[in-house]
Amino acid sequence: MSRNNPAAAPASIEQDGLTAWSFGDLPEVLDTRVAGGVVRGYPAIVDRGKSVAVRVEATADAATAATRAGVRRLVLLGVPSPSSYVQEHLTSAEKLALAASPYPSAAALIEDCRAAVVQRLVDAATGAAHGVIRTEAEFTRVRDLVSAALVDELFACVSLVSRILTKAREVERGIKSQNSLALLGPLNDIRTQLSGLLHPGFVSATGVDRLAHYPRYLDGMLDRLKTLGSEPGKDRTRMSEYERMAKAFEDAGGTIPPAPNAPAALVETRWLLEEYRVSVFAQRLGTAQPVSPQRIMKALAAGR
Repeated sequence: MSRNNPAAAPASIEQDGLTAWSFGDLPEVLDTRVAGGVVRGYPAIVDRGKSVAVRVEATADAATAATRAGVRRLVLLGVPSPSSYVQEHLTSAEKLALAASPYPSAAALIEDCRAAVVQRLVDAATGAAHGVIRTEAEFTRVRDLVSAALVDELFACVSLVSRILTKAREVERGIKSQNSLALLGPLNDIRTQLSGLLHPGFVSATGVDRLAHYPRYLDGMLDRLKTLGSEPGKDRTRMSEYERMAKAFEDAGGTIPPAPNAPAALVETRWLLEEYRVSVFAQRLGTAQPVSPQRIMKALAAGR
């Protein structure tokens, strides 16, 4: 059966409680005859936490999004976890940093790092398919690539997250060191920014590549804290600039952090806003991409 041709498979294609790729190759399209007509569906692998299910989605986009997450879950289930090994070999500084995370435990944080690393490795192995796999042979190839690289990549991710959390503690200390009521507004804004970046599940929700920018975002907060007392007027002006863009994002339905199934345009804009903060409050640090109010509005318009 060609993967690009519609399949006329029975409804029993749907299965639950799967922990391995035991369902054969998955067609992209499934046509089912119903009451003299044909209903087209899109088979998908759906993440159920400790297992996956095969389901038929109503749209191709929904099937693609579900399958990306489902493939990641199957790889996580199919590759032994090195999380305990990594946790045992952390430095004292890393253990201290991870203990102060928004996760319930260091083990939970490392497991979330594992999910983020697996997604990155799957995406790299599948290229233009962006983590979507539909054949058992391709899944086996990708799983084996992930298995070979996982330990080193996980150590690197946990080390990065440790540096992020250490720098976040510096920001928190900087906030607490300010005691002027006149600075309450900007200090609350920095707290809001920090909680939007660091929350339970932030590592896998953000992705390893974007996490690499976090130290710069945090340095931007530290720069802002240093100038708050001496330049409160300038900070108010800069905050007004940022808030105009944040309001446009909110009016378009955007949230920080983004909802799990947020449209790509809103996710892109969320990170544009983070870069815009750097350009407004800590210009010396530079941005990962050109950013301006015009670019933010263009990104939002693209999602409508």
